[in-house]
Amino acid sequence: MESWLKFVDDEKRRLIFGNEETFEAAKAYDKKRTVHAGIRGKNVEADKTMSVWQAEAKAKHSFEDACVYINIPFCQTKCTYCGFFKNLSDASLIDDYTEALTGEIADAKNTPLYSHGKVRAVYIGGGTPGTLSAMQIEKMLKAVRESLPLSNDCEITFETRTYQFGADKIQACVDNGVNRFSLGVQSFDTKARRAIGRVDSGEKVMEMVSRLISMKEASVSLDFIFGLPHQPVETFLNDIHTADCLGVDGMAVYQLNVFEGGKMDEGIKKGKTEAVPETSRQYEYHSAAYEMLSDMGYSQLSMSHWVRGTLDRSIYNRFTKSGCVLHAFGAGAGGRTENYGYFVHPAVTPYNMMRAKGIKPVMGLSEKNIMSGLYEFINGQMDTGILRFDTAERLFGINLKSIFAPLTESWEKRGLVTVGERAMRLLPAGQFWYVNMTQALLDILELIHSQGVYEPVSDKIAAQG
Repeated sequence: MESWLKFVDDEKRRLIFGNEETFEAAKAYDKKRTVHAGIRGKNVEADKTMSVWQAEAKAKHSFEDACVYINIPFCQTKCTYCGFFKNLSDASLIDDYTEALTGEIADAKNTPLYSHGKVRAVYIGGGTPGTLSAMQIEKMLKAVRESLPLSNDCEITFETRTYQFGADKIQACVDNGVNRFSLGVQSFDTKARRAIGRVDSGEKVMEMVSRLISMKEASVSLDFIFGLPHQPVETFLNDIHTADCLGVDGMAVYQLNVFEGGKMDEGIKKGKTEAVPETSRQYEYHSAAYEMLSDMGYSQLSMSHWVRGTLDRSIYNRFTKSGCVLHAFGAGAGGRTENYGYFVHPAVTPYNMMRAKGIKPVMGLSEKNIMSGLYEFINGQMDTGILRFDTAERLFGINLKSIFAPLTESWEKRGLVTVGERAMRLLPAGQFWYVNMTQALLDILELIHSQGVYEPVSDKIAAQG
């Protein structure tokens, strides 16, 4: 295959290779390019969306495994850093939404797309699913169990925060199949929590986590964010230590992205919120967490997720990162079939109205890239920290080791990866930049496939630099 370097000018080279003038891991790239690596597919024309969707939903399919994402687009409060907030909780609106959502899930039982294969994982996210009442949680979960072909080891995750998530809601979850709780703790430090708009104190959050663990009904995984206001490295490491002492089954650590124009960005510019570390300084948090979690004997399921023991399997994240079929339910949910990506109408009222007419509220479709199978393979592999060249050649008949050599040699010299005969392994420094690096690999293949027509993109994220 001819060299792709002829398609790369200085600007593209810096996006793909990063900062080749330094061996400093924290500055391997100038900035974070995107939240999730990927190549966008071609959008289906709006007037054809519904007819294409209906044909896809009724067609015969060959996939064996699938996952389910259910979106609850409500929160009790808006966190300052969040880019996913949609609606403040409203009892009557949530009640109507639950009825519409339950009906959408129930309809899946008679739809070939949804009744095919086995569902390996269900993820209920948002928003904050904990805004639902215990009765609404029970009703939704019953619809899931009665309408979808769940595997006998299906991992059902309920994502929430501790605020207003009482014993009745917890019981409704465990009585109706939830076997994994994912709590968006972000930090136990009350000052840091207050700075991002969280209501519960750190002590109250610890009490809730302890209660969930002591029930021994489901695995408990916590999400933490590093680089928050009022959060030095020591505070972040103390969060990890506290979670370990509480006995959690797993924890995920994410770097803070301050979205341009968001509430936190505006607060920092006006001096109302303490400035946060730039991306290059966030590397200190990443490096310290990697060393601490490794030293404590945790294993990595992905670049962000660490576990101990065997209870927290994080199946949804592993399967979806590898491109499996994803069934989406609820306003704002995104999914994919074997041939298309799709998203459900994000606004609650139109969603409810369409459901009242018995319509699947699909608002948009994008046709998968012809190379999507290979791209999904690379994405899933990179998220585990190991890209198997030999497996890619066996599955796709392509010599990625040879193709990527100009880039991987540069990465190896700068201490981001090690390259062996069969695989490339991300080193701790590379793990910090793995999204940029994954996008770079996809960019190279797309440049080759398009004969240089493709233009690598860089999204506006991480306003803190």
